Amino acid sequence: MNIIEQIEKEQMAAITAKRIVPDFSPGDTVKVMVRVAEETDTSAKGKAKAAKKDVPKVAFRLQAYEGVVIARDGSGLNESFTVRKISYGEGVERVFPVYSPFIADIEVVRRGRVRRAKLYFLRGRRGKSARILERSDARAKRLNAAFKGFKRPKGSPDDLTRIATIGKDMETQLKKFNVLRYDQIAAFSDDDIANLDDILKLKGRIEKEDWLGQARNLVAEAAAAEVPAEEAKS
Repeated sequence: MNIIEQIEKEQMAAITAKRIVPDFSPGDTVKVMVRVAEETDTSAKGKAKAAKKDVPKVAFRLQAYEGVVIARDGSGLNESFTVRKISYGEGVERVFPVYSPFIADIEVVRRGRVRRAKLYFLRGRRGKSARILERSDARAKRLNAAFKGFKRPKGSPDDLTRIATIGKDMETQLKKFNVLRYDQIAAFSDDDIANLDDILKLKGRIEKEDWLGQARNLVAEAAAAEVPAEEAKS
């Protein structure tokens, strides 16, 4: 492996450590959450205030772009995909790099059944003729049933590195699937453990290292620390 390939692999690993890159192909309907940069305060007074306090001039918001994937091009770090949608009666297309840091998430909404790798013919079609049938084969069902993570919990995240053998890298991996708090880990079901074990290749670490027991102890410690504060208020 040459130096360029090694650097590309490291950059791809850094992106996939922060978000999931799902398995999708032309014909699938996807929702791409794009980070859009905006100025925090465009007025002269706001800019001067930001300069003095060293406040970032740009803030990011998420913008959803949903449409049909009509092509995938390239490979590795340079891979991209083209998404087409109809906006106010006009066809709009955007090309996204798969491993762009400006993409916060890619969600597969619907899997389409097509026989071509490039769906440029959709550009000349409207209405029913532009519809794509939904896939219902075994592979589509398996992909749809794949573990996509937990529902994001309320409250601030906990420091998961307080659980023995969970380092910063593992904490980053868990955050991709919205594992952010001790009470989540303490309430893991057998299916939750199996899903994480399979997708993160943990080889039974959750049970061997007793993550659930350690998480329960940390939850109990946090609850005990809050009791004196509640008594003081009363």
